[in-house]
Amino acid sequence: MDSSRSGSHGPIIKTTRISPERFWLVEFFLLLVFLAILFQIFQLSLFHHTAFLNLAKKQHRLVVDIPALRGTILDRRGHAFATSLKTPSIYAVPRLIPEKEKDPLAGKLSDLLSISRLRVRELLGRDKSFVWIKRRVSSEEAKKIEALKTSALGIDYEYKRFYPDGRLLANVLGFTNVDTQGIEGIERTLNEELAGKPGKRYTRRDALGREIKAFEERMTPALDGHRVILAIDRYLQYVTERALDRSYRQYHAKGATAVLMNPRTGEVLAMASRPTFDPNSPGEDPFENYRNRTITDMFEPGSVFKIVTATGLLSERKVTMTEKIFCENGEWQYGKKALHDVHPYGLLSFPEVIIKSSNIGTAKLASRLGNDGLHRYVKLLGFGERTGVDLEGEAPGFIRPPRQWSKTSPVAIPIGQEVMVTALQLVRAISFIANGGTLVKPHVIERVEDVHGVTLRKYTAEQEYVGLEPGVVEVLKETLWRATEQGTGKSARVKGVPVAGKTGTAQKILPNGRGYSHSSFMGSFIGFAPADHPLLAMVVVLDDPRGAYYGGTVAAPVFAEVMEPALIHVGYAPN
Repeated sequence: MDSSRSGSHGPIIKTTRISPERFWLVEFFLLLVFLAILFQIFQLSLFHHTAFLNLAKKQHRLVVDIPALRGTILDRRGHAFATSLKTPSIYAVPRLIPEKEKDPLAGKLSDLLSISRLRVRELLGRDKSFVWIKRRVSSEEAKKIEALKTSALGIDYEYKRFYPDGRLLANVLGFTNVDTQGIEGIERTLNEELAGKPGKRYTRRDALGREIKAFEERMTPALDGHRVILAIDRYLQYVTERALDRSYRQYHAKGATAVLMNPRTGEVLAMASRPTFDPNSPGEDPFENYRNRTITDMFEPGSVFKIVTATGLLSERKVTMTEKIFCENGEWQYGKKALHDVHPYGLLSFPEVIIKSSNIGTAKLASRLGNDGLHRYVKLLGFGERTGVDLEGEAPGFIRPPRQWSKTSPVAIPIGQEVMVTALQLVRAISFIANGGTLVKPHVIERVEDVHGVTLRKYTAEQEYVGLEPGVVEVLKETLWRATEQGTGKSARVKGVPVAGKTGTAQKILPNGRGYSHSSFMGSFIGFAPADHPLLAMVVVLDDPRGAYYGGTVAAPVFAEVMEPALIHVGYAPN
């Protein structure tokens, strides 16, 4: 009975009572937490609101540089030597790429873009929202990347420097780096004018750092670079390089230079160096090919330097045209040394000494000027100092002051030894004779214009007028004309055009600096045309030609090949 009665009433449920003290303790704790949350919200909303708002803006704001279009470099007739083109560049967003997909993607990019797989994998492994994979790629490479159809890769467009004529004028123009900053030549000299000023675009980005172009706030446009117009004439540059290159290759020379200039204004119409390089791919050529040898390389000029002695003798009236000088039949002993001529000569008149390029006759006549007098005319014709050409890297040449001359200097210097010159100094010196006594300042840059064609800076001719007596000028011109008609410069003659000039063949100094080589030479020619009314002056120099080395053989023909079409180009009609 008792057991059945108890089962009918069901299980007994026990209840637990919470003490008031515990209840209020829990309530108090929850209240404290709630108040702490309220305090934090209140603090963030009122006290740190501005700081966190600025931080949020900073994290989401994106400032994008807008590259400026680098200015064009043009020749005197408006042909573009250097311009800029928009080219695609490939970038990646590593944070969008799952770790397991990075290795396969690196392999694909390596094959498509021809770059190291390890390099690509390293780039994709960075914890960044933007990395360049390869900049300035071809349109074909860009299409291959587009075909992958992945949001982790993108294409942006940058400006790339482009030189339409390739190697033409490369040593003067120079080149730019991947960021289109000038590294060599005019690109470096006028980098500030050419570069312009980049603009900026202020926009927003998402949590992964990607630009949200719809949220663009404002934009500061880029200021494109200025245009640079050169004194160089593209056609004359072409014919000069073509002729110089033929001789350089034919005689397997170590180097070669040529400068074509207006002798009255100093405008450099052509300037060429060999070896050269391709500015579109400068990394493919040796670094030494970059330099502009016409202004950087110094050398002993040899017999072309005899124009200094001739100018001094005539100006100081130390010689007459009919006077005969005994040239010792080819060998002259002075002190413990002997001076030789290529051919033995007896009695020669002053013009014949220059025409036949007699070392002995020149040295004997130069003694009449004295050391100070000879040095004065060396400086008068611009040697031993920079010409001031508007290019970087010009060498000054070298001539010791007379007090430092050795016993052999009065004999060596008149024939172009113990003095160092550049090709540009030589063409300025021959221009001094051609224009009647004005030492011009050569210039390659004609003017700088803005994008609207407004001239910002224009070259102004800087000339130092010394003045030679008309009779001296005429004698020099006739003597140098006879040197091409009857003397060592016959290969420089141009049919129907009177040409004046002087050849030079100089032994190179031995590497140890003691004595001269008997197998390495500098062959050169300087001249102007027409001889009676000079319009163009030119220098040609070949460094260490092989097979032949006389200036009349290796350099004078280059002058002739250039001068004939050049004179027609500037409006002179050969008779």
